[in-house]
Amino acid sequence: MSTFIKTHKRKNSHKFLGPQATSGASMRSDFEMDDMGDIPPPLNLHQQTQEEEQRQRQRQEQQEQDGYSYFTETIPDIDLEQQSLREQPSSFLLDDDDERLSSSPTPDRNLSWESWYIHKKYSHNKNKLLCISTSALLLVFFIVIIPMLNTPSDSSRSNGKNGNLSRKRNKFTINDIFNGDFSVDHKTFHFIEPASRLQSHDMDPGLYYTVEDKDLGRHFVAKQLFNKDFEQDLGSTKFFYDDKEYTVMNVIFNYRLDRAILMTDIVPEFRHSSKGYYFLKDLNTNKITPITPPASNSLEKLSYAAFSPSYNYVYFVYENNLYLKSAYNDGKVTQITNDGSSNILNAKTGWIYEEEVLASDKGIWWAPDDSKFVFAKINETDVPSYQFPLYTTGNQFPLTKEIKYPKPGTPNPKIQLYMLDLINSVLYQINTGNKDYDFILYDAQWVSSDFFLFKETDRASKIMNVKSYNAKESKLEIVRKIDSTKYNGWIEKTFKILPIPPKKSLDRTEFGYVDIAVDQEGYNHLFYFPTVNSTEGKQLTKGQWEVTDRGIVGFEYESDTIFFTANQIGPMAQHLYAVSLSDERGDDHYTVQTLQDPNQKNDYYDFELSSSGRFAMAKYLGSSTPQYRVGPLSDVLDANSESGRVINLTDDSEFKEALEKYNLPVTSYKNIVLDDGVTINYIEIKPAFMDPKKKYPVLVNVYGGPGSQTFTTKSSFLLEQAVASGLDAIVLQIEPRGTGTKGWKFRSWAKKKLGFYEPRDVTEVVQKFIKMNEPHIDRKRVAIWGWSYGGFTTLKTIEYDKGETFTYAMAVAPVTNWTFYDSIYTERYMDAPLNNEEGYRDISVVKDVEPFKNLNRFLIIHGTADDNVHIQNSYEFLDKLNLAGIRNYDMHIFPDSDHSIRYHNAQVIIYQKLYYWLETAFNGKFDNVNM
Repeated sequence: MSTFIKTHKRKNSHKFLGPQATSGASMRSDFEMDDMGDIPPPLNLHQQTQEEEQRQRQRQEQQEQDGYSYFTETIPDIDLEQQSLREQPSSFLLDDDDERLSSSPTPDRNLSWESWYIHKKYSHNKNKLLCISTSALLLVFFIVIIPMLNTPSDSSRSNGKNGNLSRKRNKFTINDIFNGDFSVDHKTFHFIEPASRLQSHDMDPGLYYTVEDKDLGRHFVAKQLFNKDFEQDLGSTKFFYDDKEYTVMNVIFNYRLDRAILMTDIVPEFRHSSKGYYFLKDLNTNKITPITPPASNSLEKLSYAAFSPSYNYVYFVYENNLYLKSAYNDGKVTQITNDGSSNILNAKTGWIYEEEVLASDKGIWWAPDDSKFVFAKINETDVPSYQFPLYTTGNQFPLTKEIKYPKPGTPNPKIQLYMLDLINSVLYQINTGNKDYDFILYDAQWVSSDFFLFKETDRASKIMNVKSYNAKESKLEIVRKIDSTKYNGWIEKTFKILPIPPKKSLDRTEFGYVDIAVDQEGYNHLFYFPTVNSTEGKQLTKGQWEVTDRGIVGFEYESDTIFFTANQIGPMAQHLYAVSLSDERGDDHYTVQTLQDPNQKNDYYDFELSSSGRFAMAKYLGSSTPQYRVGPLSDVLDANSESGRVINLTDDSEFKEALEKYNLPVTSYKNIVLDDGVTINYIEIKPAFMDPKKKYPVLVNVYGGPGSQTFTTKSSFLLEQAVASGLDAIVLQIEPRGTGTKGWKFRSWAKKKLGFYEPRDVTEVVQKFIKMNEPHIDRKRVAIWGWSYGGFTTLKTIEYDKGETFTYAMAVAPVTNWTFYDSIYTERYMDAPLNNEEGYRDISVVKDVEPFKNLNRFLIIHGTADDNVHIQNSYEFLDKLNLAGIRNYDMHIFPDSDHSIRYHNAQVIIYQKLYYWLETAFNGKFDNVNM
């Protein structure tokens, strides 16, 4: 069961409702059986049928209030706001923006028009455009005109199955969210990957596993999307070993369905890392064997264990050494390295590489045929340590935890690459061609079983060298160089490349690959490199939009089609697109196919494709009720498909019950042009019913990290929605310049000036918003809040604004001085302190605390075991407040909580603290507080 929450995150990757390790870890658990991975943070809008939308419009026409209007996006160029029978107050402009877009009725989502299918395989025999246009006009007549002529009285209004939506319906608070009132459940579904990419649909049965209730408990079950009669019981989610019962927290099945790796007792360490017990299970005999180092007489906690790509081997890391064993023979375990220690990490990343570079705890890359692998040896001997106490362990004196944590200007880890050739039993170091070790390994991947491609940069992440290593000839070559100064940017975390195999029918004789790179216009797009050593790529996509999220999600060998996600339709949305390598139109021009309805510009989708591209799991994440569906790609693209081949994984019955009980806030997606011509995107969340005679408090939510995109059309349901409903407030979520997915001209404002443009943009957007809605905004009740980088943006905004706009502020785990943060992240944007003294000293630090005296009150929150943004940041800020004689603030410390603040019930307490602190502020109870 997933309760939808909003993810407050740094670098776009944090979740806050998983268990926290007692060590003060900074990651959520990824091992819950029903956790589908990045399940969206929940709902901000009604999921409406056409009938519900019609009745919604009738209510708007009868009520003297602003902001409850919906229109159907599948009908272009019709502004239904202008059709209202009751004129809105001219000064109340909360909805006078054509970008205010509520979710369209679910039945209209992804209507498959002829203009946006990829080729005949994905067309659905829709009617001609004339018929569609005629239908659209009829739809306008029945949905818009007739309801206006037959508006019912206020007492008879209803909203379909949601029942009566009068003002007497309940508001909700943060407690209702944590009580599970807005839960949505997604059934477990995971594709099982074959040993190599399947090159035709006929070879792809859509093999997957799920979890089902059996007579003796919950079991793993393998099934097929092609043959729905196929079913293989893979065993219980619980098992016994040495008379002790274990619960499987995560599992890996091989494609032959005869082996599985079972993971139990997983304890998170940091964002991507953990330790736990691992077992190898023979699915034919049900024999379970612990995966342990040689000569071990007991279970040992491993950093990880996994199958090689072709499932012939099991490899694992114990105490920072790498081990290898056969997946099929009960023979010995081979220890590959023996120098592992707290300073030497083999095939395992440390904190900085896990968090800022590879986004993984694994530092190993296998050739696809299992013949060899490359692993990283990371030396952290010279890296400074950060120590923090653990207070709640039950010991008389606090324990101390220590992590290697480089800060700006201090030594980074040194990295070496080693290759093990399993055919010839040879282990050797790869000469990477670096004269020193002060480089950053950003990515590595095999393009084929002979060519290994890796990307490395200088320490400041300015110049990237893409290098290929020919394993047959032991030859290294720099194939291309990327200079980020040419687009006034930096090197970000990279996307995974897509290997493209040879194809005789197209005279393609070598392996190539598709990568995501910055084009001449400054946007992240797809480029095809015909060979491993190609120095130039053919640009496949182009335009003032970007490839987003995970980038490439699949490849169909039969048609040479690449599937990817992008924001072409809407800047805060995400849809599926395709481009074919065989569709070159001349002059290196390729046609991008939009696979989903371009009119649904507020839909947000993520996709997982099967190996051949034949089947897919479509995750509709917003802006309405999330829905997960699996089946043939052509069918899941069509929300109206009645083929019977689509499986719905979502149970939203509890959320529908909530619709019977509560009025939900109204969310709009907007943009505003600043005085210097820069366009800023923002989200507006309003109470369900707006009284034009009332003044409303405002809460501004910010993040603003460089290259990030925090506020999208994904459905969300946590603090902001509770504040809009329970506290009757307007919420604004603002993406200032420097953030991502809008091109490098927009990103590059952040270069060497973290904290300079963010507060200026946020302040100007809020001031313009207040001016447009002056009679209806309570100027004495304007608050701002953020978490992590958002906490930094919050404090810098107060410093810049000097109390002219904002009267309250809440900062959670804020950075206050970038010399306290980690080296790779900080120097990527700020350069080294010696090269940017002014930036570190004067711009990107919370320096002037005098403006905080002008606030009615502000709140600081931090966890003592924050391994990410150290509590040192908040303590130094508090010291400045003491020196300035500032007392108008509150402080909440969470013992042994990490950056996510969820240890010992903290995940509930922190949101209650934020919510009820705001309630006190908005009720005016802080006005006369003198403490």
